[in-house]
Amino acid sequence: MSFQSLYRRYRPGRFSEIVGQQHVVAAVQNAVREDRVGHAYLFSGPRGTGKTSTARIVAKALNCLDPGDDGEPCDACESCLAFASGTSYDLHELDAASNNGVEAVRELIARVSLGSPGRTKVYVLDEVHMLTSGAENALLKTLEEPPEHVKFVLCTTEPHKVVSTIRSRTQHLKFELLPADVMTEHVRWVASDAGLEVDEEIVAHVVREGGGSVRDTLSALDQVVAAGGVSDRADVAEQLVAGLAARDVGHVVAALDHSAREGRDPRVVGEAVLARLRDAFLAAMGADLSQLSEADRQRASATAEQVPPAGLTRAIELLGGALVDMRQAPDPRIDLELALVRLARPELDTDLAALVERLERLERGQPAAPAPSVAPDAPVEPAHETAGGPPATTEAGPAAAARARLATTADPAPVEAAPPAEPATPAATDAPTPGAGTSRSLGAVRRERQAAEADPAAPEVSPPPTKPATAGAAPAADTGSPQPPPSHDELTLAWADQILHALPNRTRARFSAGRFLESTADAAVFALPNQIHRDRCDEARSDVDAALAAHFGRPVGLELVVDDGSPAAPVATDPVDDAVDDSHEMIELDELVDAPVGEQSGLARLTDAFPGAELVEEET
Repeated sequence: MSFQSLYRRYRPGRFSEIVGQQHVVAAVQNAVREDRVGHAYLFSGPRGTGKTSTARIVAKALNCLDPGDDGEPCDACESCLAFASGTSYDLHELDAASNNGVEAVRELIARVSLGSPGRTKVYVLDEVHMLTSGAENALLKTLEEPPEHVKFVLCTTEPHKVVSTIRSRTQHLKFELLPADVMTEHVRWVASDAGLEVDEEIVAHVVREGGGSVRDTLSALDQVVAAGGVSDRADVAEQLVAGLAARDVGHVVAALDHSAREGRDPRVVGEAVLARLRDAFLAAMGADLSQLSEADRQRASATAEQVPPAGLTRAIELLGGALVDMRQAPDPRIDLELALVRLARPELDTDLAALVERLERLERGQPAAPAPSVAPDAPVEPAHETAGGPPATTEAGPAAAARARLATTADPAPVEAAPPAEPATPAATDAPTPGAGTSRSLGAVRRERQAAEADPAAPEVSPPPTKPATAGAAPAADTGSPQPPPSHDELTLAWADQILHALPNRTRARFSAGRFLESTADAAVFALPNQIHRDRCDEARSDVDAALAAHFGRPVGLELVVDDGSPAAPVATDPVDDAVDDSHEMIELDELVDAPVGEQSGLARLTDAFPGAELVEEET
């Protein structure tokens, strides 16, 4: 005798042999025993739960020559033996998935009125939801009023796709997936009856693979027996779920890459991860998980404790969307990788679901985001300001970046900024103020500095001149030793937040177009768009010198240069609300003077400049 798969060998032939589905068995068995079988039934439920097998048992019982008092077939009469061998003329099965056209249904209807050896002719239409619209319409009349000796049993895994006109003509019985404990006992019985040597690990594995489906479970048992045991390959779905729960991006990417190198389909991996996350979500919601084994229930509960419900719902939505997108993607693995990385690092995602997940983690006392290791030269993430620090801002630019870096190193003690002082008169010194009266560009300044550093014999650059302290300025912390100049971040932050706003209107209008490029041991380098703009700012530099000294509590050398657009220069500073363009700078009214009396008009001066010129009136 040829080999038969376990699910075919142990297919039930009596009502008592059907595993689970007691509600369906009771309904149809009572109907057979009391001779109240309806003319049409609709069996719906997941695959491998016994829909077609139950339909065959109903047909067998209806045609049994010596049925029992409980409605069970005798399995000994000629009709029962014909059903067992598959040669009965009283059972007609039609696969609607492959015979879904109008012609197939018309041929079936033409044979309905023909008699058969038994008392009842039973038509089983499997996957009836696959019928075309024309085939469904052709079946309606016969399904509603079939001959007395004809019964219909329609089977489907997707009852919602069956048109309502067909559902209304049938008795709808729903099959369900089997609980894990029921499937475990059934697998043990099958293994014992078939003489298979299996341990509890194999039983748990095949029950988990079957997912409540009897056929899938026995097929998995066949595969394990043929392979000689459970494969020792790691469960990639379990590894990915563990990586997501631990927020370990490296572990997630490595596990997915390893599964791809083993030849696993990314879509199958994604579906397995989605199933695990769904189990964890149901565990978090307190749903019934009886279809899972004890080990799987514990695993789902552990994942639900690590990942909040908002994170689980977001994960299910993201993975579901990724599985849909993978159908059209040239490389399906990319969609799955992106979805998993977004789940492992929700702080990289700005959608509302990611923010809700981070809030839930904070409420549960878990970190909202893992602390990534930052390289020494890596940019620092913007941080919240500490008490006493500069005011918070959401603007982008050098000021925001400087504020973020200073927040990690600033002195936690609050320091009150000194009020802007009156312009102070520069002290008379022999050394000129850096940048005064020069027209050098940023490139020239840097070339001179590099040349000085390369020539050790070159004379040291004199420090920037000091200025006497002005009223209201904070005294230096240590007058016995020179203090380091303010850093570029401190200059940028103070300039954007306080200093520029405290300058007079005319000075503020001129200096608002510039930016701090760098801070050296000699001076703070401030770049302006062009030479004309630089010269005009040089006229009002005393206001800026005084404001810098008042803010930092010590003189700060200021070097004005022309911005040459060097790639090394940072981007422009944050815009100032009340700054105006230099071409429309504000005018102080008290500086306006009357024109000299008797001075020639502009037209007279123009005529004197061009002897012989005549004024021509425009004709209208």
